[in-house]
Amino acid sequence: MGRTSWHPAFAQAIENELEESKDALTFETEHQLTTEPLRIDVLIIQKRKDVVIKKNIAQIFREHNVIEYKSPEDAVTIEAYHKVHCYSRLYASLNKVDIADMSVTVVATHRPRKLLGFLKSRYTVVNVQPGIYTVEGDTSPTQILVTAELPEEENIWLTSLRNDLTEEQIDRVLAAADGREGVDAYLYAIVEANAETMGEQFMRRKKEGVIFSEKLDAFFRDKYSPLIAQGEAIGVTKGKVEGKAEAGREIILESLREKFGKVPKNIERAINQMNDPIALKSLAVRTASCKTLDEFATEL
Repeated sequence: MGRTSWHPAFAQAIENELEESKDALTFETEHQLTTEPLRIDVLIIQKRKDVVIKKNIAQIFREHNVIEYKSPEDAVTIEAYHKVHCYSRLYASLNKVDIADMSVTVVATHRPRKLLGFLKSRYTVVNVQPGIYTVEGDTSPTQILVTAELPEEENIWLTSLRNDLTEEQIDRVLAAADGREGVDAYLYAIVEANAETMGEQFMRRKKEGVIFSEKLDAFFRDKYSPLIAQGEAIGVTKGKVEGKAEAGREIILESLREKFGKVPKNIERAINQMNDPIALKSLAVRTASCKTLDEFATEL
């Protein structure tokens, strides 16, 4: 599987997060600064100054807002922070925008501890709300958004933009996406990054006779069925391996009980933590030749 296309998904996520103020904003993705390949991930321009944007992630917004997004696979470094501020200043210079009318937002999946430590040594960093860290003292109003710490109920689109979603989280984001336009890149990234969990979820839904809406079901069937099929295949294989491992653990424990009576908790716990069918098969053979539980314990 190739690298997930997170940036188009993020552009749709941030637009959906700010849908209440959508009419007052202009969203530009991959905004090109010069004829050279210098691009801002997302540029949000406030068209109407009289509109109050209440969304938690937009409290520092000004007329021109530069957004730098780092995917779950990328670290937010000190260098990346400097780069986005350089982009912000270059944008202000090229477009004759007052730097005071600009804000900078850096979006990370997990808390960038090294970057925050660096910023705290030079500026005032305040955790104003869950997942939102403002940086006071830099050229423009700046914030670090940590999507893993944002409230899921308020920021469903950003908090779900990750590669370790649970089935429950996938259910929530699919319910939010159902019937909505402009989420195709977002859904594709979610499905691709969580193919195994999605496959297992679809298998469960099939067994339970539960389906998505006709539109969402068609979306997956027509466009992304190969990804779902891949996830299902992984799920089937995983299920077979787990089944063999469970059977192997039971065989070993039964053999030990017949041979030695009660099995100590620490040995039983160690056996139950084993998931490799081949290793369990080998251990089952050794069970027959061990004369004491202490001798068997050395094989674990």
